[in-house]
Amino acid sequence: MSSVGLFDQDDAETDEVNDALDGLSTDDLDDLDVLDDFEVDDGLDHSRSNGSNGVVPASDVRSNGSVGKSLDASDHLDDDEYADPDDLYWNDDQFVTIRPAWYRIGRGLIFLALILYAGLFVYRAGRGWFEAQLDPEGEPTTEVVLNVPNGATTADIGRILQDNEIIPNSTFFRYYAQYEGEGNFQAGEYTFQQNSSAGEAIEVLNLGPRPQEFARFTVREGLWIDEIIPEIAGQLDNVTEAELRAVLASGQIVPRYRPPGNTSWEGLFFPDTYEVNAEDDAFEVLLKMSDEFSEVSGELAYGAADTQLGYSAYEVLIVASLIEAETRVDSERPLVASVIYNRLREQWPLGIDATCIYGAGDRQVELVQSLLQDTENPYACRGRVGLPPTPINAPGRASLEAAIRPAESAFMYYVLTDPAGRHTFAETEEEFIVAKAICAERGLGCG
Repeated sequence: MSSVGLFDQDDAETDEVNDALDGLSTDDLDDLDVLDDFEVDDGLDHSRSNGSNGVVPASDVRSNGSVGKSLDASDHLDDDEYADPDDLYWNDDQFVTIRPAWYRIGRGLIFLALILYAGLFVYRAGRGWFEAQLDPEGEPTTEVVLNVPNGATTADIGRILQDNEIIPNSTFFRYYAQYEGEGNFQAGEYTFQQNSSAGEAIEVLNLGPRPQEFARFTVREGLWIDEIIPEIAGQLDNVTEAELRAVLASGQIVPRYRPPGNTSWEGLFFPDTYEVNAEDDAFEVLLKMSDEFSEVSGELAYGAADTQLGYSAYEVLIVASLIEAETRVDSERPLVASVIYNRLREQWPLGIDATCIYGAGDRQVELVQSLLQDTENPYACRGRVGLPPTPINAPGRASLEAAIRPAESAFMYYVLTDPAGRHTFAETEEEFIVAKAICAERGLGCG
């Protein structure tokens, strides 16, 4: 069977008829009363329609959108002939394809599925990249010992971990720690593994730093640098004398207050008891001592020495070393300082034997007149006026403080008169001679 559309006029009534006829066979057309009442003003003679068999004259047949167009003009039939629908011919370009509803729905579903698949692919790729920033592929690998410095923030720690390939992304580490409510990690040494997740790194940090092994050493006041070096090496297993001297020669440590061109290290390492990491090397040990000297001298306002006393900070340090060599009694140190400054002001030789001993480089040297009066020796104590060119030992805090805060006195002399180490201070030479006699009488070395 064929479906036939009889009219193609663009009015409501034509549409109504064509809708009614769509899908009906020509055998059923004679049963439709609607055709009897419908007038067609298209210039064609419709009186020849045969209501009994539903056959439409070929000259009058036109197609609606569902079937086709009218016969080609060359296919002419006589007026008394009627066209059998099965014999009608239509050109291919006169058809319009109408897709069924299920086809359109199916195509839409396929398109929707493609969109969903693309979205799922993007989501999985993005999620995979995101997760890799927190948890890289593979297992943790090489162990690395890292130090978390004091005051380090979570962001600082993240950068340290990323720089050492512990975690892949420091920014994600910081946000992850905030999300998990983690932070305020302790300073110290930790053992991490490279290629760890953010969570694994935080677990290590939460356990706290690994227990440190410390080593202690003591540097006594009044020692020369050549005595300090072996004393440190003898107390620490991780450093040697050669390593310590190599650090001094390397220029790695820049001492405070030492004038340009001066290469002496005397007085620039603060004598004290130190606790260091057992793994610290020679540089770290000496740097700790140098930093301690800078801190103590800074607290004592050595930077203002020139303003307070008219001497540079380094010259005041030299005075402190002389005080350290001359007395063991803390209460006497400011008085000894006043005698030194008074003699400098009066352009007197200092007369401190300890400078001659230091200049000789031998604590057991015999103090003969040739040594004491040697004007060519910058450390000669009797034949020269002024300070020696460098400190002669490592002064402690009490001597450093006495040098920057000397007592106000008119004393020009002091003499050892007590076996316990106390001195008698004198303003005049007469007082000095009396005190000296007491020293000799008591066998204290003033003969």
